Amino acid sequence: VTGSEERLIKLTLHGLAGPMEVLGTEYPGTVPMTPFKSLLNDEEIAAVLTYIRNSFGNEASAISPEMVKEIRESTNGLTGFYLPEELLEKYPLED
Repeated sequence: VTGSEERLIKLTLHGLAGPMEVLGTEYPGTVPMTPFKSLLNDEEIAAVLTYIRNSFGNEASAISPEMVKEIRESTNGLTGFYLPEELLEKYPLED
């Protein structure tokens, strides 16, 4: 959550589905993460993401409602969930 702001916003807006590996643990299922684009507005998504980026020992910059709006508009035609490899190809994990 402290890495790419754009990656985090995209997966929050459109959800995520497919097998993935997190901290060395593989999750082979395809149960999707809920997309929040129709459930929360830009201000609410920015507030939630800013909170998690600065909670639980995290320290990261705030997410602005304007950035959420920009990404929401640029991905408006997207249907379906993002796949983990799709986001990681464009936004690799930071060390």
